[in-house]
Amino acid sequence: MLVFPKFSEKIKSFAKSAIFIYPLIVIISIPLLLALNTFWNLRSFNRDVNFFIRHQAVGIADTLKPSIEKGLENRDELYILLHTATNANQDILSVSILTEKNNKIDVLATTNNDDANEAIKLKHTQFALGSDQSFAGLIYDPDIRKNVWSVAVPLEIESDNKYLLSLKMKTDTVEEILSRTSKDSITILIILIIITLILLANHFIFYKKALRAQQLAELDRLKDEFISMAAHELRTPITALTGYLELLRDKISPSQLPDLKEDLDTLDSLTSDLHNLIDDLLEVSRIEQNRLKIETGKVQLNEVITKVIKNLTPLALQKNLVIKFTPNPLTEINSDGERLRQVVTNLIGNSIKYTLKGTIEIKAEQKEKMIEVTVSDTGIGIPADQLPKLFGKFHRVKDKQTREVRGTGLGLWITKQIVEMLGGKILAQSIYGTGTSISFTLPVS
Repeated sequence: MLVFPKFSEKIKSFAKSAIFIYPLIVIISIPLLLALNTFWNLRSFNRDVNFFIRHQAVGIADTLKPSIEKGLENRDELYILLHTATNANQDILSVSILTEKNNKIDVLATTNNDDANEAIKLKHTQFALGSDQSFAGLIYDPDIRKNVWSVAVPLEIESDNKYLLSLKMKTDTVEEILSRTSKDSITILIILIIITLILLANHFIFYKKALRAQQLAELDRLKDEFISMAAHELRTPITALTGYLELLRDKISPSQLPDLKEDLDTLDSLTSDLHNLIDDLLEVSRIEQNRLKIETGKVQLNEVITKVIKNLTPLALQKNLVIKFTPNPLTEINSDGERLRQVVTNLIGNSIKYTLKGTIEIKAEQKEKMIEVTVSDTGIGIPADQLPKLFGKFHRVKDKQTREVRGTGLGLWITKQIVEMLGGKILAQSIYGTGTSISFTLPVS
């Protein structure tokens, strides 16, 4: 019982939607117009066919007229002429010569008495006798169960009597043509109905998917707004917590510090990770809402890389990693130095995280109108099936060795977005168990 109210509510909601109703009108209107056009053309065609057959019937009668006018004087010759005309054309059913005297119509000669008597009763026969013009009309013949043409053509004979040539002709050709065109029109109509139903079904499916996509987009927008708001709200207490940890460290006496140092360092690390997560979430929010500012200026890329290496070297030394970078001559580029620092920091920082031993090598080379920066490491590598997802949002490589490394899965996604906003491209190559190499390019101008 509840199905019908729900269905009714859906129909009402559809009807209120312009996205749904306007295409629906178009889908129904176009096949309807095509169907009307088909029927109109069929009607015109039938009219033209009937006109052609009528014209043909009158033409045959007019062709016979001179010969019959000559044969009126000889009754036997007239009968032979009528039978010859009937046998010569398979569409002619009968030929009759009618005469009128003192307003009475009689049969002078005929190949079929019944047809001749029937012709006398027809209105167009009487019209033709009172005129010098030929007349033709459709009649129904109960014997052959079809419409036939009855043609009346006045004969020009100098006499007190009026003479008339009457022909009865079959319309098998017309019936065949009309039957064929009727079948064709029905076929076209069925095809139009099928096409309309398919279009309607596709429209309902498309509308449902479009509505779902719209709802998901709205949910995604609300999620981004929530993340942005939550990140902003969390930033203040995290900053305060960091400050209180520094105060607590200062208040601890030197004798107690060795016992509490490990716990304090852990708290520092955790608050730093949380602070980085909040920064990443805010960055994601800015990128998705097109609020990330790009401030371009003259940038020397070698200087940016050197400063980043200097800042990250202490982290690398904690793991006994060596960072190698030999600057090459590079053209000064027009870009955002702060965003480039962020990109390089993310890439080198990732290499330090996921490299247990060995080296991290950075190369910056100019290739025609592009500068290519490559960060290579001898880390744990990335499985081939996970490389296509590497720059996805919240994606982390699923591996036993990576589970121990803390991360949000946002760093590389943010890096890719920034590189593309700066007009470049980023690419990753890796051999699992050997190492990873990530390269990005930037335009010189």
